[in-house]
Amino acid sequence: MNNNVSNNSDDSSDDQYVDCDSGDDKYIDSDSSDDASIDCDSSDEETGRTQGAGISIDGEVGGKVLDESPGSGPVTVAIDFGTTFFGWAYRFRDEEKIICSNREPTCLLLNPDKTFSALGKKAMDDFYSLDPPAEQKNYFFYSQFKMQLYDTKKLSRTTKLKDENNKKLKAMKIFIMSFEALKKEILQKLNGSNAGEITTRDVLWMITIPAIWTDEARQFMSEAARKAGLTRTRLVLEPEAAALYVIEQNLKFDGKSGSTARLQVGQKYIVADLGGGTVDMCVHEILEGDHIRELYRATGDYAGGTTVNDKFLEFLKNLLGRKALRKLKKTHPYIYNMFLKSVEEWKCSFTRDTQEITMHFDSEVIKLSLEVMGKSIEQKISDSEFKDTVSYTKQQYCLKVQNSEVRKFFDTSVNTIISSLKEIRGKCQADNISTILLVGGYSESRYVRDEIEAAFPDMDMISVEDGKHAVVKGAVLMGEKPRDIIERRARFTYGFGYNNDFIEDQHPEKFKIYWDGEAYCDGVFYKLIEAGQILQYNQQFSNDSYRTQRLQENKHVAIPISLWRSPLPDPAYCYDEADQCEEVATITAQAPPQGWPDVVNNTTTLTVGETELTVNTFIKETGQELETTIDFL
Repeated sequence: MNNNVSNNSDDSSDDQYVDCDSGDDKYIDSDSSDDASIDCDSSDEETGRTQGAGISIDGEVGGKVLDESPGSGPVTVAIDFGTTFFGWAYRFRDEEKIICSNREPTCLLLNPDKTFSALGKKAMDDFYSLDPPAEQKNYFFYSQFKMQLYDTKKLSRTTKLKDENNKKLKAMKIFIMSFEALKKEILQKLNGSNAGEITTRDVLWMITIPAIWTDEARQFMSEAARKAGLTRTRLVLEPEAAALYVIEQNLKFDGKSGSTARLQVGQKYIVADLGGGTVDMCVHEILEGDHIRELYRATGDYAGGTTVNDKFLEFLKNLLGRKALRKLKKTHPYIYNMFLKSVEEWKCSFTRDTQEITMHFDSEVIKLSLEVMGKSIEQKISDSEFKDTVSYTKQQYCLKVQNSEVRKFFDTSVNTIISSLKEIRGKCQADNISTILLVGGYSESRYVRDEIEAAFPDMDMISVEDGKHAVVKGAVLMGEKPRDIIERRARFTYGFGYNNDFIEDQHPEKFKIYWDGEAYCDGVFYKLIEAGQILQYNQQFSNDSYRTQRLQENKHVAIPISLWRSPLPDPAYCYDEADQCEEVATITAQAPPQGWPDVVNNTTTLTVGETELTVNTFIKETGQELETTIDFL
């Protein structure tokens, strides 16, 4: 099995479930255990593999789909499926204005029989208006469910997500139904604004995703969209989409210059996409023709606007007591939901100079406080850590929280964002970056922007008009631009695993194997792409290798050609734990009917797509041309 490689690379530059499969759904009161859940999926497990897919540089899986070239079809639609809110935008070919929908909360409501009921604001309102509230347990209500894709350690097609009452359904089903509802809504809008009849095949669907998402999450999103009937689909990284939108705008500089200008060719900047759930950051340089080069790989964390909501809920639990808040959620869901809505109202308006925020406390909350705690709100505040920062006005049922206490709701998020920006700036000192571009819905918080500006007084902060729509508008633009608009850095080192002649005192003894009577080193990593390397669209990397098949028992043995990846720059052996290698695809070449010749030569090529790598091989002796099949799920 001699695979000597010639260097011909062309570098042109689990939770516990209660079984509900019987059909009789048994419900567990969420008060009894925060971890208890019910498995309500009785459908067969999905199997199968993604055909004709590529290996991802950034994680996206690119498949054999209809024409996705820029400008193909009469309309481009972008869907920004955010953690807290979702929205979409579109533009017909040859029209100037990009039309945006209103942003709605990322919520899905299913009927008791698991059929679709509502999406967005209607889903939230319908669920929290169910009367009596006990009726809620018969429905399936999912809120901010996109974040669970990021949190899941091993995502698969059979992964299940908890709803508001800890019942579980398959995540794939939840996302497919969400995309189906969006598709129906969008097509109705498109046909209402256009004389002709628009179908899903006329639309290029651009789906935005966080840059820091895993390979599994990206493939999952792509498959869900396609299974929902979005036939011509492309994934787009959110900070890249936002950056492309910003490049075409006249920008207001909030920092030291106070001027208005466009970003210029050669300018380098940090783009921080501050969303509801995740915060994505990367460093770009503007090239000629509005092209973008990635100078620093995207990084980020769960530090978006929902962390403020989480801290606010912690505050309420400490103030009212966990038992009281849990009972409020169960018996008065509408009031509980109004608490959550109030966060969104003051989150963007709160500033460093805001003296206090005021929240309405319904009389039912007061009754509940006395019933569960045996104390009035005033007594509870007086006995708590909040006695100097929180007050309650009985006549207006108003709770007032002072500035110093509200700041604590933001601390975790803001400190994480500032720390990430400092780390990036430190690693990019040679690039002399003086600009920070803030986009995303959470970037509209005046307090967040002021805190970042105070932490970087020597840098310009760019304020993007309508920042919450920068991503979705930029995604529309990306659908209309050439595919080579972005030059990205490889997230991993990629290469093939080969069996080379075993050299004593050089190769590890544990990797010695025998083939055709000769000794070889198993799994030598042959590098084609190094982590951090800049990659261009349609760039190709190839190498020639050969394999001996001399012995008769090997004449009909299939030949596997495996692609591996590692986060390290120079892995040596595929099977050495220290090299952190992972096999991501295998091409299996079957023997011809007459068997292999004594020596089999092949050329294997990696081709860089817009956001993916495709891998194929050519067997010279048989004329076979093969392409990888990859499945991260």
